[in-house]
Amino acid sequence: MKKFIPLTILAVLILLISLAIKNISKTQGDNATISEEISENDDSETRQGNDEEGFVNFVETTIDLPDFEIPDLFEDNKKFTKKDLLGKYTIINFFASWCSTCIAEHDILLRMQTEAIADLYGIAWRDINNNTQKFLQKNGNPFSRVGADNKGFFSKVANIEAVPETWLINPQGKVVLRLKGNLQEFSIDEIKSYIRLH
Repeated sequence: MKKFIPLTILAVLILLISLAIKNISKTQGDNATISEEISENDDSETRQGNDEEGFVNFVETTIDLPDFEIPDLFEDNKKFTKKDLLGKYTIINFFASWCSTCIAEHDILLRMQTEAIADLYGIAWRDINNNTQKFLQKNGNPFSRVGADNKGFFSKVANIEAVPETWLINPQGKVVLRLKGNLQEFSIDEIKSYIRLH
């Protein structure tokens, strides 16, 4: 009887090892399938907002703009709120003085201000007020008003993950166009076209 104990233990170990190898192979296969699905979804989401040249376009959306109240960048006692945006088409541009892409798109914002296609507002995202003020004084301020979102409030309520990001808001306070990335020359035409058709 004692002779069979080592053989029994060996048989059980071989069985456990073979089951473990089979389970590892199955798990790796499942993970590969999941990774392929994620890659396919990522590709389709990327293509959704890009044109054939690789530039990012606005994506039509309908998002209720959350109520918000953030400090005004230039006037200490004033607040910038959702009420400032109602009753007209408005554009919000999220930017930061430390953001190189924001600097690259700044001339387009100045052109948007000149063309007056809609009221243009800025929200300085996760920036230091003094740095933002210097940035706008040096490069020109295209905004009617600028809110200071130093703590990333819009990250929580609107999933802002990076800047620049630009929204077109309709008179009812809904985000109707959203651009994650820097504005291009054709972005102005996209906004004009949307406002004209709606």
